[in-house]
Order: sequence, then C-alpha cells, then structure tokens
Amino acid sequence: MVSACFVASIHVPLRHRSIRATRLAGCGCRHRQRLRANSVFVKASLKQHPLPWRIALVSYLLGLALIGFWPTPVDKPIHGALASALKHLHRLGLPAWFDYRFVEASANVAMFIPFGVLLAMALPTKTWWGLASAGLLASICIELGQLLFMTARVSSLGDVVTNTLGAVMGVVGSRLIRRSIDPKLADA
Repeated sequence: MVSACFVASIHVPLRHRSIRATRLAGCGCRHRQRLRANSVFVKASLKQHPLPWRIALVSYLLGLALIGFWPTPVDKPIHGALASALKHLHRLGLPAWFDYRFVEASANVAMFIPFGVLLAMALPTKTWWGLASAGLLASICIELGQLLFMTARVSSLGDVVTNTLGAVMGVVGSRLIRRSIDPKLADA
C-alpha cells in the first residue's frame, strides 16, 4: 500500500557529504522518524565541530598575550589624548566617575568578552563556570607575568576581576544566544 504523505527533500551539505532532511505534510508514516533522526544528526554535528572556533580561540589568545606582555603599557601612546578628552567631556557635563580608571576597566571587560564567546563556542560541552574559570586563569597568567617579568607594566587585582567579568559576560551571552536559537544546543 502506498502512503499518501507528501515528502519534500533538501540536501544539507555537512563535511564532504550530504544528508537528506525530509519535510512532511503531516502523516504518521516512517518519513517522520527519518526527519527526527536527520534533525538530531544536524544538531549534533553542529555541536561536534568546534574546530574553527578552537582555531579562532588560539588566535585570540595569541593576541591577548601580545597585548598583555607588550613591553610598555598599550595605552601609553594615547594616554595624554584620552586624559584631555575626558577633561573636556567633564567640562561638558560627563559625570566625574567616568574617568581614566573607568575607561581602562571597561576596556579590560571589552577585551575579554570575545574571549568568553570563543571559549563557549570552542568548548560547547563545558559548564559556564568552568569556562569562566578558564577566563580567570588566563587573566591571572597575564597579570602574574606582568608582575614577575615586566617592570614597565603594572599588574593589579582589579584587572583580574574586570578581565574575568568580561569572560563571564562573553560565555553567558554566547550561551543565551545559542539557547534562543536552539535550546537543545545550549544544555551544557
């Protein structure tokens, strides 16, 4: 007996081969089971191929190391211009708490947000707090290296806190976006 269902197929290329995802007009036949199996396969393959994210993470870590271990403070060339711009903005009504320390702390947070996103995408099965711990460890390594080996750089606990906060924001933001796209991919 021939089933009366409507079957439309599309090919979704995945890693040098293609799978067939089947969409149904709504009968209870065996095509529905094939659709579920293919859907699970596509979602699982998205979760199991973090290699490009891992390459991006290593590249970003190299960039962080370059910034963190630069012989002189990386803001030295713009320090005077930034200070005079802030002074001018304070005269125009910018609140006093928006000073150089606030800008520096915000830059530390902003620098580690992409690191957190890349951690979450490169290691999708790790917990958010495990990834946040990796952000903390990276920040401690940078600050400890500056303390031990670099006389022109100043390490501080505040930098560790703001860097870790940026990594946490990146990890949590990435997980929230993934959960909104597909709740099953963000279970970790």
